[in-house]
Amino acid sequence: MTLLAPTAALAAALPALMGTAGVAVASVSPVHSVQVDHRGNTYKVDYRAKVTTSSRTIGIAPSTRTSSQRCIMTARVSVERAIADGGHELAAALPGEEKFTRSLPGDCSNRGDQIARLVEDKAPAIGDHLAQTAAADRSQALAAIDAAHHFAAN
Repeated sequence: MTLLAPTAALAAALPALMGTAGVAVASVSPVHSVQVDHRGNTYKVDYRAKVTTSSRTIGIAPSTRTSSQRCIMTARVSVERAIADGGHELAAALPGEEKFTRSLPGDCSNRGDQIARLVEDKAPAIGDHLAQTAAADRSQALAAIDAAHHFAAN
């Protein structure tokens, strides 16, 4: 099993993707790769994290009082599986997601660097989520390979 987590590249990509209090999808994702031997063939199965970030401002900032605004940042991690045998790839989005949040004082404008830091700080947890998902998905991956063989034979 190999776990690749390009956290620096992921952190560098997010500020460019983030606007003010919006939603962004990270273009660089951690990957968990395993080799599966099934029916005499070896398949490479990649589990890719799809990280979607969002932020929203809650509270108020009246001009005559102290602001009660807070920026709630959220990173949602879903997993996509890709099974490859050399020339073909079978891809599927797996059910479930992991959610990470952070709250900071103030509004969410110009918070791309802090959202990137949230994702970077949670990189070990994202890697653990990928590994757990891969372990739980082994039987479904084998079933997908069998289904593809059955479909190709008919």
